[in-house]
Amino acid sequence: MQKLIGVLAGGYSSERGISLASGKTAYDAFIEAGYSTIFIELDRDGFKVDGALVKISDLGLAYVFNVIHGTPGEDGHISGMLEVFGIPHSTCDTFTSALTFSKFQCNTLLRDKGIVVPRGISLMELPDPTIFNDWNFPLFVKPNRSGSSFGVSRITSIEEFTQAFEEAQRECQEVIVEEGITGIEVGCGVLRSAYDFGAGVQLDTQKTQAIAITEIVPTESAFFDYEAKYDGKSQEITPARISEETDALIQDISIHTYDALALKGIVRMDFIIDANKGPVLIEVNSIPGLSPASIVPQQIAYRGWKLSEVLSRLAEEQIA
Repeated sequence: MQKLIGVLAGGYSSERGISLASGKTAYDAFIEAGYSTIFIELDRDGFKVDGALVKISDLGLAYVFNVIHGTPGEDGHISGMLEVFGIPHSTCDTFTSALTFSKFQCNTLLRDKGIVVPRGISLMELPDPTIFNDWNFPLFVKPNRSGSSFGVSRITSIEEFTQAFEEAQRECQEVIVEEGITGIEVGCGVLRSAYDFGAGVQLDTQKTQAIAITEIVPTESAFFDYEAKYDGKSQEITPARISEETDALIQDISIHTYDALALKGIVRMDFIIDANKGPVLIEVNSIPGLSPASIVPQQIAYRGWKLSEVLSRLAEEQIA
């Protein structure tokens, strides 16, 4: 019997539209790989196939490729549901998903493991902005649990703080404030598989592998915000225009972070390369975008890999 793959997309966060675009890309890749594939859309009413409500547990799925960005796909809720049903899936387990979705808690753990992350603070209520008088500006004010730069502000003065805090809190009550890091912004895709995609050989055990490093140059904004990511207002250069030593270092940090957090599937690590501190890890994206405008598909294409092969091999390892 042919294995049935479910591509799960949508959700009800601000990232719904991006998730649907990513889901379309993944659906096409699984069809190209020869799988019987269904597109499952989640909205406030529930899970739907072709507009009709369905029960995930009744579909006979061999595997779910979860590409719901934000909540409830990236924060562990979907992982937990699928694990209860015994359905293999593409993303991290419940705890790891929840951890990586909480930016402040994740960075706190990574700092303890010796990985350089920005100075930051977590806030539930609007503080007296003067507490940041001795911080290095610009500051980034952002919701602790969100993605795609929704609610994120870059501020260059204390006077901008209150408005930025209120904007972030519209996405999540918990807000984090981080010192801005100045330098080259890059993203590194990472996956773990028993197939070495670079060498094109099967391995005895699974190996964590960096895909490539992409340099991100916003053309109409001060940082890689939503419009820069998805509205074509950035230049994305793969491979990044960095030294071989820095490239190797970022790959090593990305692989170490992936393993330290016990991540799963395709993940993207975002860095800013500071002239003095070197690569600073800004964020771990456990379900990165796969839309035509997204970074990971560009990296896979640069390496000469086929997205359909990457997704199918990762799926087969979970199904087996």
